[in-house]
Amino acid sequence: MACHETISCPRCKATFECRVGSILRCQCQQVTLTEEERAFIGEAYSGCLCAGCLSDMKKDYRQTRFKERLLQIFSLRAKR
Repeated sequence: MACHETISCPRCKATFECRVGSILRCQCQQVTLTEEERAFIGEAYSGCLCAGCLSDMKKDYRQTRFKERLLQIFSLRAKR
């Protein structure tokens, strides 16, 4: 891959400049992700996503985890 490359986001199809050659200046650095969030996104997409989609996927992950926790709580209460 070149130092800078214009690519399409596989999620929203928007074009953006991927700066894998100088990753600290890449647009994806705007979004801080945990290892769990990275794994969640990696299960759905193998390439680079735009910063907007990274933020959206981060929110999706957090909502999914929240729903899972709620279901755990309710299932524990139902067992009592």
